[in-house]
Amino acid sequence: MSWFSIPHLASRGTPTAADKALKAGQQAKYVKELWILIASIIAFLALSSSRQAVFEGRAIVGGSSTWTDRESVLETVPAALASVFKVVAFRRHIPIGPGSVASITELLFILGYMAAMISFTLVNTENLDSWFFEDRAAHLASCQLPFIVALAGKNNIISFFTGIGHEKLNILHRAAARTCLILLWIHAICRASSGLPEQFDFSHGWMRWGVAGLAAFTLTTILSIRPVRNMFFEFFLLSHIALVGIFLVGGYLHAREPGWGDYIWPALVVWAFDRVLRFSRLLWNNRGKHGSGHEHTTATVELITSDTIRLTLRRRFDWSAGQHAYVILPTVSDIPTEAHPFTIASISKSLDGTNGPEEKDVVFLIRGRTGFTGRLRDYAERNGVCTVPAFVDGPYGCPPDLTKYSLACGSGVSYTLPLLLDLVHNAHAKKSSVRRVVFVWAVRDADHLEWISKVLTEALASAHSTSLVVEPNVYVTGPDCVIPQLPTLASKDGSSTPPTPVSESVNNEKMGPPVYSSLKIIHGRPSIRRILQEEVNAASGPVSVDVSGPSALSQAVSRTLASSVTSPMSVLRGSPSVTLHVETFGMVR
Repeated sequence: MSWFSIPHLASRGTPTAADKALKAGQQAKYVKELWILIASIIAFLALSSSRQAVFEGRAIVGGSSTWTDRESVLETVPAALASVFKVVAFRRHIPIGPGSVASITELLFILGYMAAMISFTLVNTENLDSWFFEDRAAHLASCQLPFIVALAGKNNIISFFTGIGHEKLNILHRAAARTCLILLWIHAICRASSGLPEQFDFSHGWMRWGVAGLAAFTLTTILSIRPVRNMFFEFFLLSHIALVGIFLVGGYLHAREPGWGDYIWPALVVWAFDRVLRFSRLLWNNRGKHGSGHEHTTATVELITSDTIRLTLRRRFDWSAGQHAYVILPTVSDIPTEAHPFTIASISKSLDGTNGPEEKDVVFLIRGRTGFTGRLRDYAERNGVCTVPAFVDGPYGCPPDLTKYSLACGSGVSYTLPLLLDLVHNAHAKKSSVRRVVFVWAVRDADHLEWISKVLTEALASAHSTSLVVEPNVYVTGPDCVIPQLPTLASKDGSSTPPTPVSESVNNEKMGPPVYSSLKIIHGRPSIRRILQEEVNAASGPVSVDVSGPSALSQAVSRTLASSVTSPMSVLRGSPSVTLHVETFGMVR
């Protein structure tokens, strides 16, 4: 049978047994081809991840780049082509709504996935005869529900194979879910417009369940639109779980009657599996010594600035720098079971290169805004330093391995601070090729300096006995800049020099790069272009740029890297390759 033609329908009013067999065969065929497509996408992501790991692992030899000798142009061509791909695919962003952007890769993936689904639905339908595709659309939509639910789970096998965290797979979850909704509406509209009463008879319970499930799914999608989700985030979380539950149960009862419930019940199994794993991890992470201990179900809350809370839990589990966890604070949340994700701002090992104690401080730095974080800030203001009942679920996420780069540049304290501390640990343990770290943090109020100075000074003191050079730079953008007094550190040559930070204005973008001291506090806004250009030009090997913060910051870094710092011509002339990691939850930034 050709792709674009099928035998003529024998009787358009009353299909024959042969017509029905043909229709059923087509439905099975395209469901199978859809899953081949999904498996191919997962395999491609897994292969891309493994090739990236091999590439990064071979980039450094003895702490120096294999590209240090660039006399041959042929040696730089692959790197230049990789730079072109990164710039076009990931660092060019297109507005897709109010305050929302997406990379070209993300847009192409979404549009490509939707086009493939529509093609599977409408191909071989004899001039788009709805009799052929009205049920096929429902089959294609229903069969991918386990896949959609798996992508939404914190524990999924796709992350295991691809090394991509669940929060970054959210783009695939949304694309598949919204395409699924389109197909279900195609199914419903074709049935309703057929003119045959038996096609849309509400006297049957399975028909009522189908309508209820579709209505719940539609409302879920509307509430997941970014402006609505951001404005009513906590309501979105609760409604999402409830409405998706109604949709899955309603869909199963609707599809069970004609014998297609096997498409949907696996999605409920996948959801239950994820919940069982999360509950088991919750019990394990919050266990006490020998199975008991009050301190293992509490957390210390302290307000370290006017709008920043430090939440510290003493727990016995390990995590990687840059991972996040879900925190449950029953006495602070409106609903005791609310779980909110935050990046872990500490590392599970000691700075001196050892594994450290079995019990570790799991630290979260939380900016108090609205909703849960606003209530937590108000609680800390009223009670001062105090303890609250607390539970932690995690860790989650697949942060980058920075040990294979020669230079790491980071911005955004909650995400990049643990990456910095982890690099210091790995330098002591002789597990890292990184020779230089540039830490950049822009903050509005000077009252953040007291606590960050202590952490950074400890990191500098620990890194002093290694070959790792750390340059932390804190930019205070507000009107006041109070420089804290810092302890004296021994310099690399053995002399004693105070790491006194310097306060200066950097508002003029045309100024030259500042002369960095061991800890520099600068009054003004950072010049992202100047910092990146200076450090990339001085690097002897691959560079990692790690960003966490407002959407405008990540976009500015992407534009800078795409425009000049990592242009293909600069790579051909010998500039090192640059990999950009952005901490983000969801498709848009």
